[in-house]
Amino acid sequence: MTEFPGTAWPSVMERQGASIRHLEKHGNILSAMSSLTTTMDTKRIEIVSQSNVRAVAFADESQVVGGYDNGDICQWKIEDGQQQGPTMQAGDSIRAIVTSRDGRWIASGDRGNKAIVWDAATHEKVSEFTECEDYVFAVDISSDCTKVVIGSWGTHRTVRIFNITSGTEILPPLSHSYIRGVKFSPDGSRFATASNDSGFNIYSTDNGNALFDSGHQGSSNASKLVTPLAWSSDGQQLFVASRGKITCFNVSNSLFSEWPIHETQSSASIASNGRVIACSASSSVSLWDCASQKQIGSIITHAAGINCIALSPSGGYLACGVRNNITIHNLRDVLPMEYFGCGVSEHPHHAT
Repeated sequence: MTEFPGTAWPSVMERQGASIRHLEKHGNILSAMSSLTTTMDTKRIEIVSQSNVRAVAFADESQVVGGYDNGDICQWKIEDGQQQGPTMQAGDSIRAIVTSRDGRWIASGDRGNKAIVWDAATHEKVSEFTECEDYVFAVDISSDCTKVVIGSWGTHRTVRIFNITSGTEILPPLSHSYIRGVKFSPDGSRFATASNDSGFNIYSTDNGNALFDSGHQGSSNASKLVTPLAWSSDGQQLFVASRGKITCFNVSNSLFSEWPIHETQSSASIASNGRVIACSASSSVSLWDCASQKQIGSIITHAAGINCIALSPSGGYLACGVRNNITIHNLRDVLPMEYFGCGVSEHPHHAT
């Protein structure tokens, strides 16, 4: 199988020899070593490796986890870019990364048709799930940190839920074609799936019953890796990114609203902490207020296409995977303080 719709991905590169570059904009002058430009006057930290970044997630407000084309997973300290703990090696190109709310687990999905849950403290494997029938493009961990949902490519048995520590499959496999995203609701009672061509569904975590099927509305229509799902902090709205727009689905009355994003021709990804939505398309990121659905701040522009994004639990940091780099933007310089605080996926701080 090739990545839909047949994208040729780079060959596996050597293990990370990461370096860090601290970048700060001074007028129109950036460090000659930087390939990043931005419309915002923010402080940035750039963590550079020798393999393409395919997935990124925050472990907490001080650490970020990157998943790479060569199958490596590395945890980095934001302050100085130092690697934290040993490299986790999945053996196949990483396609999804998520961390648990309590900071105990890291889950990954890869092109080897498997998902792995790692101990975030020791970086050892806790469980490995090889039952997937195709590439794993999406993973998420429930708010009680006991369950992992896995979404894979294909047409049958594409959504699986397992107990993290025992490895037991909790529900029968579900079929929603060509999965691009999976996401538990904040209280863990529901989970959503997003398809490349068959819209989005919402299921009960207790029994797997389908609670909503959008048909084809909200299909990702993506030609690259995307993270298309995010919940509001109260779990009453589901946000779904697709080419050129974000759709908001109201769980209580099944009504839709949608708004155009800043870039209409490219595949879109979103990340949210329940207050702010960061939306990437092509080489830029726009920021949105979850409640008002209005754009806030300025558009962040990179010199190359963005592979993946993540928002820290407080909303203070935005991580963008661009080529071999993870670039950390400090959003506290550009957004009002009201947007920062405890988010949907708040992680505790860990001593380093």
